[in-house]
Amino acid sequence: MAYPFGPEQKPETPPYAVLQYKRQDTSIAQAVHNTENQSQYDAACKRLLSEKIILAWILKECVPEYKDEKIDDIMHKYIEGVEVSVVPVQGPRIHGDNTEDTDRYEGTIRYDIFFRALLPKGQGRMLLLINVEAQNKENEKYPLVSRMMYHLARLASSQHGVEFIHDDYGNLQKVYSIWICMDAPKSRANSMNVYEMTEKQVAGNVKLKKSDYDLMTGILLWLGDPGSEKYDGIYKLLHTLLSNKVKEPKKRQVLEEEFHIPMSEKMEKEVSEMCNLSQGILEQGMEKQRLIDERKIERIQKKMERQNIQKMKQLLAAGVDKTTIASVFDCSLEELEGLSKKKSR
Repeated sequence: MAYPFGPEQKPETPPYAVLQYKRQDTSIAQAVHNTENQSQYDAACKRLLSEKIILAWILKECVPEYKDEKIDDIMHKYIEGVEVSVVPVQGPRIHGDNTEDTDRYEGTIRYDIFFRALLPKGQGRMLLLINVEAQNKENEKYPLVSRMMYHLARLASSQHGVEFIHDDYGNLQKVYSIWICMDAPKSRANSMNVYEMTEKQVAGNVKLKKSDYDLMTGILLWLGDPGSEKYDGIYKLLHTLLSNKVKEPKKRQVLEEEFHIPMSEKMEKEVSEMCNLSQGILEQGMEKQRLIDERKIERIQKKMERQNIQKMKQLLAAGVDKTTIASVFDCSLEELEGLSKKKSR
């Protein structure tokens, strides 16, 4: 089954309820406010990802259970299992009530985003438990896919006593862990890998019901490289939304025109502030690189000075005329006299 599904389908017309609050303050606008440094910028990215309309696009394009559903239906009927008929001024957002998973033996892990989503009718189990994580870069200390598998295991085991009790494992709900890598190298940009449970018949022809074992799926998305032919659908949406390199007018155009994500007048201002923050982060990086380059140049200059002094000493010892040495190395006769005195001591 191919992933993602979304780029082949045209987004439907924005629902009236969404259009109704298009010019009001949306919570998406507030999600890009008060960001002054990199950590706050990262937190703002995670808040933007927690918007229902963004999660709806992620589900539609990455999760096969929703590939045939409309964005508006996913947003209002399925996410959190709540059907929203009136969109509030603040806008719907997944709150972090269930983002902490604590086990007395295994410790505590915190999910960036965790929510429940009802399944469309006729798909077996009632709901999905979904975790979304945002990563600037992959950690060099461990494979990101291994961490994702640990999250999946915890999402499954934490259901005991919540989704089912005792040994009623038939009520175990399927879990998804979706990891978004925002700053991927070109070799991985605009890519998606899916890791899921499959059945392998080693001997005999026994075939079990897929919904009984297909209960954990991990998805890795790598963003970036707008110049690639694959830069479309979910890759373009998330990169445009989260990148600190996409300019303000382009953000507005792509989010509004291609993905029908509401942008109020105030949000336009706040997106502008976020873009200013992005520029600030870029300038900080440039300043840091400038200092690194200056220190590198200073080390090179000192090394060359030591090498030149050594060569001048060798020429003085060989009896070469001091005027000639001073001309070649662009130094004064007084400096050469100083070297001679040091040599003679």
